[in-house]
Amino acid sequence: MGLFGKSKKEREKEYMSRIDVPSCLKENFTLTVDEIFTIIGVGTVVTGNVETGICRTGDKAYINKANGEILETAITSIDVHTKERRPNGSGYKTEHIGIGLRGIYKEQLDKGDKIMVKNANMYGM
Repeated sequence: MGLFGKSKKEREKEYMSRIDVPSCLKENFTLTVDEIFTIIGVGTVVTGNVETGICRTGDKAYINKANGEILETAITSIDVHTKERRPNGSGYKTEHIGIGLRGIYKEQLDKGDKIMVKNANMYGM
């Protein structure tokens, strides 16, 4: 323990142990969209809490709309809303994240749409 509490490395290790990464790797990724906006240089960005699994930059994603339509896209960027760990281009279950989506316009999305990535057992530790 450092002079001002736990070091950044200690806080990150503690945070990652709470996430339970091995169980995340066994599940497909799902996220329910909370907000949708456009960022210049990034494109369309959605935010929400990761319900299951893990997603990584470059993964092929599917957007399940309420009307039954399915849109195909790719994840271009991931922004994790925590300072307790280093950004590593991944989002894990229970985290609140923002995801940049390739080729999708803001007008195509609605709050409550589900983003899914079929990647269960694709990655290892």
